[in-house]
Amino acid sequence: MRKIAWLMAMTLWVLLLGDGWAFSKPTENSDIDPSLFRVDEQKFLGVKFGNEVTLLDEQGKPLQFADLPNLPFVLVPAYYTCDGACFNIGISLKELLKEVKSLQSGKGFNVVFVSFDKNDTTEGLTKFAQQLDLPDDPIRGWRFTRFEQPDAIKREMDKIGYKFFWSPRDRTFFHPTLVLILSPEGRVARYLNVLNVTPKDVELALLEAKSNQFKPSETLDYLVSLCYSYNFKEGRYTLSIPVFVGLGSFLLGIGLLFASLGIYRLIHHRKNIRK
Repeated sequence: MRKIAWLMAMTLWVLLLGDGWAFSKPTENSDIDPSLFRVDEQKFLGVKFGNEVTLLDEQGKPLQFADLPNLPFVLVPAYYTCDGACFNIGISLKELLKEVKSLQSGKGFNVVFVSFDKNDTTEGLTKFAQQLDLPDDPIRGWRFTRFEQPDAIKREMDKIGYKFFWSPRDRTFFHPTLVLILSPEGRVARYLNVLNVTPKDVELALLEAKSNQFKPSETLDYLVSLCYSYNFKEGRYTLSIPVFVGLGSFLLGIGLLFASLGIYRLIHHRKNIRK
């Protein structure tokens, strides 16, 4: 019970920040400006992450993004000694993905954690993954990784606009609470704050990232997703008014066409009767 209460308190505390940034434990008199961690999303959409970068997986074996299945994936920047925000992000993501019915992890998408802490180890990585209490089934599609070459960390994070830094005074990393939705080619399709979105937002972002790689069973879900558009201001998906206006106009046009044909046939029929 104490552990659950602690997790709930930490989650509430992170949510109260409200600007998509966090650090792993509370500090007093912090003068960090949250705006430093905001990402200009539209500037980085389409950027390719991890090109020719080698990661190390849960067993310490080399892994490249090219080795992953040809599926979109959720990229989760984190560090494995984090005692608060990173773990809450993982838990929140796990709960959100449980409600995504049209796609299954490991089949429709993958989840890849990548550490931005050069001091993270395979042992710490494994411990962090175990604490998330994920299914043992290998089809789960969750991977936990760290960079093989620490020099590549800042370069790759800068590439996607992800800012972080170590505070010696607080002995913690300050970083955004964002996850990224990447296309099968590793290009940034969307940024989401998993502490402030719904399962529908995650589902729509993944469908959007799939582009034209749809199975027949996913076609209807994709067509439904076209009724939504991403709202950069709110950081989530909302119903697309132009789509509904266009659809309404189309249906109205079809209705008027059939009504005109019906009236024409009726008039033509009456003329034939008079004759």
